[in-house]
Amino acid sequence: MRALLAALRCPKGDVAGNLAAHVRLLADAASAGCDLALFPEMSLTGSVDPATHRERLIGLDAPAIAALARATGETGVGACFGIAERSPAGEPHITQVFAASGQLIGEQRKRHLGEGEEAFTAATTTVVFGRRGVTFGVAICAEAGFDGPFDEAVAAGASLVLFPAAPGLHGRRTTEESWRRGFAWWEGLALGDAQRHARRLGLWIALAAQAGATADEDFPGLAALVGPDGQVAARLPDWRPGVLTVDIPC
Repeated sequence: MRALLAALRCPKGDVAGNLAAHVRLLADAASAGCDLALFPEMSLTGSVDPATHRERLIGLDAPAIAALARATGETGVGACFGIAERSPAGEPHITQVFAASGQLIGEQRKRHLGEGEEAFTAATTTVVFGRRGVTFGVAICAEAGFDGPFDEAVAAGASLVLFPAAPGLHGRRTTEESWRRGFAWWEGLALGDAQRHARRLGLWIALAAQAGATADEDFPGLAALVGPDGQVAARLPDWRPGVLTVDIPC
């Protein structure tokens, strides 16, 4: 499987602008011969705190989601993208959506919430998806600190886990050195968790995180692929937005 991993800047509340960026990257992924594109946690909505901006939550029936699903049919590239979701029951969830062949296939809601995500509702169900004969699961950001999401995906037949993230940095990044410090924290945490799970379960793990400054929060980026031996097979070099195209021999 060939995949595009997008370390993407995702402005908060700008669904239209984020949708346009997703569609452009799907076209780029198609030109590169990709089967799948992985976007960060809450990539379509931008990061949301339901305690202060509940109006930024969107439902799975949102027009932007339907438009992005259509783009997967037009490009032939499956898309795993993130939203801050308002469920049919009105509950707020951090959700990673999978669409392919023009259809919304399903969603994985975040089961283990991170610091600052107390206003969201945690899910309990693990889902796996299929693409080009590869079964994959999804572990969202802080979930990498827990074994369950990875163990349950493998138990359901996954040989690949997608690891979308949006780790907000404490304090604003005003200099290159401050960006470097924030990135070093995330690099050690994210790659350390991915390598641990990859080694213990014989998994491929693909990471894509939000990158760059938004109106009130900064994100440290990074896209990477970790192999079943725990080695980093490919990665972006730093905190800046970018895309990484990888071949995953699942």
